[in-house]
Amino acid sequence: MINFENVSCRILKGISLNIPKGETVGLIGKSGAGKTTLIKLACGLLAPEMGRVFTLGTDPVKNRDLYRERISVFIAGTPLLCRDDSVLQGFEIIRSLYGISKSEFAKRYEALSARLSFSKYDSELVKNLSLGERMRAEIGAALIYEPKLLILDEPNIGLDENAKSVLGQLLTERREAGMTTFLSSHDMASVSKICSRIAMLDKGELVFYGSMENLRSRYTPIDTMTLKTGGKIPDLEDLPLKKYSVRDNAILLSYNSNHITAAEILRTVTGQTDLSEVSIKKPDLEDVISQLRGS
Repeated sequence: MINFENVSCRILKGISLNIPKGETVGLIGKSGAGKTTLIKLACGLLAPEMGRVFTLGTDPVKNRDLYRERISVFIAGTPLLCRDDSVLQGFEIIRSLYGISKSEFAKRYEALSARLSFSKYDSELVKNLSLGERMRAEIGAALIYEPKLLILDEPNIGLDENAKSVLGQLLTERREAGMTTFLSSHDMASVSKICSRIAMLDKGELVFYGSMENLRSRYTPIDTMTLKTGGKIPDLEDLPLKKYSVRDNAILLSYNSNHITAAEILRTVTGQTDLSEVSIKKPDLEDVISQLRGS
């Protein structure tokens, strides 16, 4: 769907990246790492200084009209709906532009407006909406013509937790139907829930591309486990643990998941005592970013 071949532009240096059909890829990194530049290259708003970009198999700068009906782009701060139109008028312009039949449009609009909760202000002028209200409508506008490829830059700005959850559900449903999504966000919790792959930029370089599990394994492999026993405290001295502590009948331990698995730890423990409760916590994306900032 999107292919970068040794691309350099502004801060970006030698980016090679392939996003295949049906994936939801989250682009993360510190502020100034080049995320928005990469997003703009993918949708043809910028041309590479070196290298080549292909979106849907073609040059997104030279051949934008060829894929216009197959791609949808949302970039924070760049409105999809005219400020002086009502929400419904803005959607009607999109309907006309993309040739959606009135009956099909009505069905799609009803479904999106209900789930994103903008039906109650669809007669309001866009310029009179709050940031959160406008963002709900803008996201609906990005999805209304059911693109094959969706590119989003900071789609969670201004959204409350409910709207973030709905957006995640919509993107998951669309992925299962075959849509590809490339999104940039500082909202690590949402990215980890929504995305099947993570691309990480650092100072203009692509330092990681792969699954969340592989990202944790590379940067923050330390997991924590809490065990509550129903009997004696087991002997853990022979296990390669980072540390462990015992309080009453509870054991708190941390371990490098690249060196020992949770299953191996539990086999050792259950061979010595009974367990009444087990909980395991893996690092999240915030932990990964914190680790990088400290490195």
